[in-house]
Amino acid sequence: MKRLTLIRHGKSDWSSAAKTDFDRPLNKRGEKAAPLMGQRLAVRGCLPDLLVSSPATRARRTAELIASKLEYLLTRIKYDQDIYEADLKCLVELLQTLDDSASNVILFGHNPGFSELGRWLTPQAPDWLPTCGLLELDLPVDRWSEVDTGCAVLRHYDFPKNPE
Repeated sequence: MKRLTLIRHGKSDWSSAAKTDFDRPLNKRGEKAAPLMGQRLAVRGCLPDLLVSSPATRARRTAELIASKLEYLLTRIKYDQDIYEADLKCLVELLQTLDDSASNVILFGHNPGFSELGRWLTPQAPDWLPTCGLLELDLPVDRWSEVDTGCAVLRHYDFPKNPE
């Protein structure tokens, strides 16, 4: 059994002086939402073996803020350029090539790819993953290479504005 959590980056700052989309930072709401979601994951007992993030500034910062709440060393976060602007095919390939020694993986990335991946994995996923939204999925496979469409069971769906 594998567990996968998909987390879309927090709300970004469109008014920043960033020269590119890649460099756009989180806004104040994003900086507040990411630790909140990290705390919610910690309360749920989330103990990831591996965190993999898009290296885009807003995704990287979201990963760092959540990792700190999960007591996951920031130096252990892996950054994969392929996640930035990834389509469904690219994200599926990334999943299917994850190291099998990791049973509980969190991926940090972007829409529309993450929403498409969620729906590809399970029809229980929402049509659109909001900023800092997360999908926690159980995958009844022994190896990541066995991940296929519709194989996941939605364990938990959460987002910052979700009343607890």
